[in-house]
Amino acid sequence: DEVAAEDQETRTKIAFNLGEALEDPSPLFDLARAVEEALFASKGRDARDPSYRSSARTLAANLRRNGTLRKRVLDGELSPEALCELSPDELATDDMKRKREKMEERSYKRRTRTTSDTLTDTTKYHCKECDSTDCAYADLKGHRDIRKNETWGSNESADDARVMVVCKECRAEWNETVL
Repeated sequence: DEVAAEDQETRTKIAFNLGEALEDPSPLFDLARAVEEALFASKGRDARDPSYRSSARTLAANLRRNGTLRKRVLDGELSPEALCELSPDELATDDMKRKREKMEERSYKRRTRTTSDTLTDTTKYHCKECDSTDCAYADLKGHRDIRKNETWGSNESADDARVMVVCKECRAEWNETVL
C-alpha cells in the first residue's frame, strides 16, 4: 500500500529528526522512536496530518534549544508521552519563559487604567454585571480612543461628554454618556 509506505517514510524522517534534536545516544534512536510513537498516538493516525508534522517540528526545535528539557527526557525524568503533552510555554527555555513573563507584565500594565488614581466615588451608576451601585468614575475628556481615531472623518472628540465607570464590587468597566 503506497499511502502506508509514505506514512512510514515520513514517520522515520520525523523520528530521525527528533533523535538528532534529542542527541539520542542509542544507535537506532530508540528514545526518539518512542517520542515519535507517542506524538503519533496523540496527534492522530495519519502522518500526512499537518497538526502531527507541525507538532513534530515544534518539538524538535524546542529540544534543540532547551538543554534542560532535553536532559530531562534523556534521563527518563520526562516520559515520551508526557513530553508530547507539554504546552509551548512548558517546552520553552528558561530565558524565553522570562521574556514571555516580561511581555505579559508590560501588556498587563498597558491594559491597566492609569486613571484609577483619579476615580471619583458615586452611586449614580448601576453595574449590569453584579447589580451593585457602588461605583467610581473618571472623566474621559482628553483621553482619546485611538481605535476610533477620526474613523468617520470627524475632528471632534466623542469622549468630551463621556465617563469611564468602574464597579467597585466586581471591577467591571464601561463607558457612559454624561448628559
